[in-house]
Amino acid sequence: MTERLLHALISTGIIILVVPIAGLIIGWITEGITILLSRGIGIKAALFVMNYVTFIGTIHHELSHALYALLTGAKVTKVEVFKPQGNRLGKVEYIPRGNFFTKSLQHTFSAVAPTVQGFITELLLFKLFMYLNGPLWQKIVLGYVMFSIFIHMTLSGADVKAALKGLPIVFILIFAVCAIFGIDLWGTFAGMITGG
Repeated sequence: MTERLLHALISTGIIILVVPIAGLIIGWITEGITILLSRGIGIKAALFVMNYVTFIGTIHHELSHALYALLTGAKVTKVEVFKPQGNRLGKVEYIPRGNFFTKSLQHTFSAVAPTVQGFITELLLFKLFMYLNGPLWQKIVLGYVMFSIFIHMTLSGADVKAALKGLPIVFILIFAVCAIFGIDLWGTFAGMITGG
């Protein structure tokens, strides 16, 4: 039983860390692309491309926040899918509802939604991309949509703060699920690497 709980604890840590690490890596990639673009076309043009040409990614980002807030029971009061103001391209406001447990879930899941939903959407679009047999322009448009969503899968500082509000409850919930179902991610990864 102790080994099962240890595996659940390690698996919970992996799950909890994957999303912010993925968001950070995507943020670094986005910054790198912006720097490379700025060397070729200038910083203003690069920021225009990254923020305005890829507006589909911003819309996906904000709708992800709103969707996960709604799915966890929060009341969404404002959605601005693309309204650039200063450093902000869009905005979602919501009122958490319910008890401490449900409010914690609402904060964390709505905060990490752009990264989580981004991966889900990207996997679906990639599958479509691989099986698409239409004209080249369709693949180009789909590639543009995928790129736009990818660079907006990052988590803002406000997203991280909101996610931390509910993290203890989410940690307990994920740990309970891992313990009940005997989830051992570390063992699974090690088995995949060693072929066992």
